[in-house]
Amino acid sequence: MNLEKIKAALNDFVQNRNLKLFDIAYRRNDNTLSVLLDEKLSMDELEVISAEISKFLDQYDDDFEGNYFLDVSTVGVERPIRNEEELKEAIGSYIYVKEGKQEYYGTLNSFEDGIMELETKDKNRSKLVKIEYQKAKGLRYAVRF
Repeated sequence: MNLEKIKAALNDFVQNRNLKLFDIAYRRNDNTLSVLLDEKLSMDELEVISAEISKFLDQYDDDFEGNYFLDVSTVGVERPIRNEEELKEAIGSYIYVKEGKQEYYGTLNSFEDGIMELETKDKNRSKLVKIEYQKAKGLRYAVRF
């Protein structure tokens, strides 16, 4: 299966509907094609676009080994931060970072020279934490409660 070919075609398809494709992934173990949209959509809107995507993907049926399950959803508020460009866009946002066994929730103040500066709370006191981007795992936006 040429997932990149399908992704490029699907990206054009959703852009023509003024939507943004976040990512697609295919899991062979359960034959699921996951399509993630970077949008805020109601369940009704998601149902409509899911049906449109399903119909569009019918032309690629030969690229799949048998039947597959299509899962169309939105990234959501805790969307992953996948690369340095997305991290720069997240400056000023509340995020989650895992570094080794440490987990941090806080506001990303800056990202320069591969170092993130995160303002966190430690027993209701503000604390600045510096984390190397290369050592960070599980970067994502977070919801503050």
